[in-house]
Amino acid sequence: MKTTMLMIPMLALGVAGFTTQNTISPFDHGALIITAPAAIQSDPLMESMNKMMKQMHAQQMKGNVDYDFASMLKAHHQGAIDMARIELQQGKDASMKKMAQKILTKQTKEVAQLNQLIAKLQNSTKNYDPANKQSGAGKAMSDNMMEMMKPGNMSMSSIDHEFADMMTKHHKDGIMMAKSIVTYSKSAKLKSMAQQSIPEQTQEIREMEQWMKAHQ
Repeated sequence: MKTTMLMIPMLALGVAGFTTQNTISPFDHGALIITAPAAIQSDPLMESMNKMMKQMHAQQMKGNVDYDFASMLKAHHQGAIDMARIELQQGKDASMKKMAQKILTKQTKEVAQLNQLIAKLQNSTKNYDPANKQSGAGKAMSDNMMEMMKPGNMSMSSIDHEFADMMTKHHKDGIMMAKSIVTYSKSAKLKSMAQQSIPEQTQEIREMEQWMKAHQ
């Protein structure tokens, strides 16, 4: 089984910082450009992951922990939705296509819930400093982004193998974000969504890892 390292080609990052007087990117770690071979960069699943990371990087933080986490989680969910659609369109394995449909259905529903929550939080007061990446929610968001930027394994054997590898890492990153939400969120709805996702995504990771072992 041909496997390579998953490298998210964040070609547009550069130096992140204050985008306006009142907003800040969650990803403020100086210049960081990660490239990958052209064949990987043009891969549809890789393109969807790269799109997700760019959207999360561009997220303007308002300083309200629930608004900012909900916005980041929405972008993360959209990445899973995009990958699931690609698997449904191009995948061959029935198990992985079933997994993709399950993820697509569930996370589409959750994006709708997040949209409602984000709309309610538009004018919420600030309750943390997003520029503080040494402690609290600001550090948690920064750590989440840094973890997402770490490379992982990506099988190139088939679209099904690639989907399983990439979605496994995506879910692991999602679990980390969910735990941060449980710790820092003030919204009962957002905390409930995060708490519910942890065992669900843990089980899906287990299923995908088992599938990968059986299809080496």
